[in-house]
Amino acid sequence: MKKKLVGITASAILLGGVLPSVDFAHAKDEVSAKKATMTFDVISDIQGDLEDFGHVLQDISKGNPKSEALIVNGDITPRGYDSEYQAVQDVLDQNPHPKNVWYSIGNHEFYVPKWKDPQTLAQNTWPNGTTEEELFENFYQFSGEESVYHKKEIKGYPFLFLGTEKYMKYHDSKMWDEVFMSDEQLEWLKENLEHYKQKDKDKPIFVFSHHVLPDSISGSRQDPYLNDYLNVEKLLDILKDYPQVVFFTSHTHWDLNLPDWAGKKKVEGGDKHGFTVVNTGAIQTGWMSAGPNGGEIVAPDGAAFKQGLRLEVNGDDVVIQAYDYQHDKVIKKLSIHNGKIEQLAPDVTADDKKNVIVGATSYMEYAVGQQKNWQDYDPANPPTFPGNQVVYVRHKGEMNLEDGKSKLLKFKK
Repeated sequence: MKKKLVGITASAILLGGVLPSVDFAHAKDEVSAKKATMTFDVISDIQGDLEDFGHVLQDISKGNPKSEALIVNGDITPRGYDSEYQAVQDVLDQNPHPKNVWYSIGNHEFYVPKWKDPQTLAQNTWPNGTTEEELFENFYQFSGEESVYHKKEIKGYPFLFLGTEKYMKYHDSKMWDEVFMSDEQLEWLKENLEHYKQKDKDKPIFVFSHHVLPDSISGSRQDPYLNDYLNVEKLLDILKDYPQVVFFTSHTHWDLNLPDWAGKKKVEGGDKHGFTVVNTGAIQTGWMSAGPNGGEIVAPDGAAFKQGLRLEVNGDDVVIQAYDYQHDKVIKKLSIHNGKIEQLAPDVTADDKKNVIVGATSYMEYAVGQQKNWQDYDPANPPTFPGNQVVYVRHKGEMNLEDGKSKLLKFKK
C-alpha cells in the first residue's frame, strides 16, 4: 500500500552491507548453521523509490548470492503507468538480481485513473479516460503473467500468487482498493493447496498476496486495514486447513521490528496450528499507527525506511530473516517447524566493561537471574548489570506471535 495519494519518488540513503548467514533451529532448541535446500528474498511496495530498490538489489546480491528468486509482493509502481514499470525494469537491468523475479499485483498498480496526465492529479475527473483493462494489461506485459493469480515452483516448493481481478472503483463508486477474488481463483487456490499437501503434507507452501488479512499481523486490527478483502471469509475457509502455508502480506509499510510482525492465523474449524502470516515490510516510506483510534502517520525513519525478508528452506523447515536494508542488519528471525513458529533469540551481547546489553531494542525484554519477571528494555534509559549476573534477553511477541527464545548473557564484573 501507501497511500491514496503519494509522491512518485522518495529520497534514499545508500548504504553498503552484507547479510550474515541464517541459522536453523534444531530439536534441542539449539541453533546451528546448515546448508539450505533453497533460499529466496521477498520485498514489496517499491512505489517509485528506485534508488532504494537498487540498493536492495545490491544488498541481496552481496548477502544472498545464491538466492533463487526475488518476489515483489505488490505496489511495484507508484501509479501503474507503463513508463513506471519500465523504470523498475531499468533498475533490474542495471543491478544484479536473482534469475527469477516474480510479482504480485498491488493497489498502486491501479492509480493511473486518478491522474489527468503523469504530472496532473485529477481525482474529480476519475478515471480520466483510462480503462480497467489497460491497467491489467500494463501489469501483464511487465510481469509476463496472463493472470493476477499464478503459480511458480522451485525444487518442488510451490509459490502461489493471489490478486484482485477487479479494481472495484470501476464497479462501485464507493469503493477503491478492495480485493475481489472470483470463485475460479479461490478454487484454483484450493486445488493447488490440496495437490501439494497430498504430495508432502509437511512441505511449506508459500502464498503471496499484497493485502492484509484481518486479525493476523501488524495493523490488521485497525483502520484502514480491517476490510481489505471483499470475500475474506471464503479465502480464510480455504487457508484454515493448511498449516504448511506461509502467507506473505504487504501493503502497510509497517516496521518489521514490531512484536506482531508475524503470527499464526487460526480460523474456527480449521487446523489447530493455524497457518503462518508474515509482513514483508516495504521499500518506500515507513508508516506506523497514529494511535488506538486508527489511522497512520509517517514512521520516524521516513523515506529512508527499507525492509524485506530473506528465507532459507531446509527440507520442511523454514527460517525467515527480517532485514533492515537502511541499517544493513538483521532485525529478527522466525523459525517454522512442523506447523509451529518461534522467534529465534536476538543478536545481543554483554559489554562486561560498561555492564550493559549491546544490540537490544525497545521491542525486546530482559529478565535477571531466571526467565521470569520480564521487563521491557528501554534504550533511552538502559539498565546496567554490575557484578556477577545472568541476564536473559528475548524479542517480545504480540497478537498472534508468542515471545521469542531467549539469549543468555553473563556479566562477571
